[in-house]
Amino acid sequence: MRIFPMLLFSGVLLAQQPVLYYRGTVNAASLAPFGLPNAPIAQGSIFTIFGENLGPTPGQSVTAFPLATTFNSVSISVTQGSVTTQAYPVFVSAGQVNAVMPSSVSPGLASLRLFYKSVKSNAIPIQIASSAPGVFAVSSGGYGPGIVQNFISATNQPVNSSVTPTSPGQTVVIWGTGLGPVTFPDNVAPTAGNVATPVTVTVGGQPASILYSGRSPCCSGVDQIVATLPANVPLGCWVPITVNAGGVVSNTTTMAIAAPGATSCSDPGNPLTDFVLTGGTQGFVQIARVDMIDNVTSSPPPQSILDRLYSRFYKRPNSPFNFDPYLSFPPAGTCIVHQASGDSSLSNSLRGVLPATASLPQPNQTYNNGTQPLNLSPAGSDYSSTLGGTINSNVSGMNPLGSSGTYTIDPGGTNQTAIPIAAEAPPSWTRPASIIVIPRSQPLNLSFTPGDTASPTGIVLYSYSAATNSSVKAVCVAPAGATSFTITPDTLANFPPSYLAADGSYTSLVIGSLGFNNAVSFSNGLTAKGIVLVSSWVGQTAVVQ
Repeated sequence: MRIFPMLLFSGVLLAQQPVLYYRGTVNAASLAPFGLPNAPIAQGSIFTIFGENLGPTPGQSVTAFPLATTFNSVSISVTQGSVTTQAYPVFVSAGQVNAVMPSSVSPGLASLRLFYKSVKSNAIPIQIASSAPGVFAVSSGGYGPGIVQNFISATNQPVNSSVTPTSPGQTVVIWGTGLGPVTFPDNVAPTAGNVATPVTVTVGGQPASILYSGRSPCCSGVDQIVATLPANVPLGCWVPITVNAGGVVSNTTTMAIAAPGATSCSDPGNPLTDFVLTGGTQGFVQIARVDMIDNVTSSPPPQSILDRLYSRFYKRPNSPFNFDPYLSFPPAGTCIVHQASGDSSLSNSLRGVLPATASLPQPNQTYNNGTQPLNLSPAGSDYSSTLGGTINSNVSGMNPLGSSGTYTIDPGGTNQTAIPIAAEAPPSWTRPASIIVIPRSQPLNLSFTPGDTASPTGIVLYSYSAATNSSVKAVCVAPAGATSFTITPDTLANFPPSYLAADGSYTSLVIGSLGFNNAVSFSNGLTAKGIVLVSSWVGQTAVVQ
């Protein structure tokens, strides 16, 4: 009887062992998934460890220099061969620890282990690089509006947002980590000065002029980049920003840029921008036709033409930092790159999608003049239903897009709303007979004829890597009437490689008519603001090298 409670107490102690999640150590700004090109932990950078029983509850932050190798009974060891180096924890909690990687570690593979109250965790592998930049985002998740300050004066530097945009030619301060190592100790107040690593900044596809790229005097491991925007930078609410340090490209965040004197940003011709920036109850419905050829996994390559409806009814918060990865498009001529763990195409789970708690009850919906009830199934953040289509000219049993003309919300109910639907003309793209091979180090030049010359054309490149269980999606917008678009090497830099072998990896390249000109707005008792968008895409599978 005495032994039993001792064994029980021993089990409780064992349960408190710190547990580090596999692939759970990431750049604190970008959170780039382990295995992607920009995912290594840079010398002198702030990194984040996710796990269980890692530290105290509630969390605690360091408030003074010098940093110590142990904080609130938490320490972190980094082992490379026979050499072990101690990192500097700066925030500790039960599920997350942030720390500064010393500049003295060597690039390459390492083993990381955490100790809490002298109990050691499991060891996990990490990759260390001389530089691997990440830009901090307001979301704390590496996506959407970046933590960027508009430099107006030394005492007036508001955070950039949709209601505090900057303008072309202005100076901004971009906050990040991972530019590269420094020569002074990492545990003391940083010395101002540019890092030795070559650093460039691209805003809206245009190079910015760098005035400073080095540590912030406030905080170990935190980098400041002071840059002047070019005069020809595009205007918009989600203008993409990337930082290239030593040839490694950061995550993509965004900033708002407007004409001088404007007090808010805008995207003329894009009905979705006001939709995202407005809070309240909303309904978004997209009816999409995708004409796809798969010439990577099958021979002869099958062709599928499928029409699907995606529906979301939800309540969006009211914030000048609102961002939706499926609705926040970059300005014409630019691309936003999304990085995520898992296959986000299957689950519609790109970072920044509204959580399930924001969803409203899904109303009944019909198609084909009310004759085709829609059996909507959950698909991540959306509900979806197949309307019809063909596979190798074999017609499905349902009516495809364009065969009939009305989509109805809440048919027969108090909020019945009938919306006429017409098929959108797809772009004309001569898809090559051979497999499209996309080298990440070279520009990808695409030529096409727009389906609607008065509306922008969308280009989406999506790749899932089974080896790293991560996905990258580039969403690009070609200007109205454009017949070509070039995806730059910086946009392609962080895509995972995909293979001809059927290992579960795949890449898709699609070009589409976005349907902005023909979008239909609605409102009813279910939602204060709704929109129905019809788009049409042509695509082909590809291989990324």
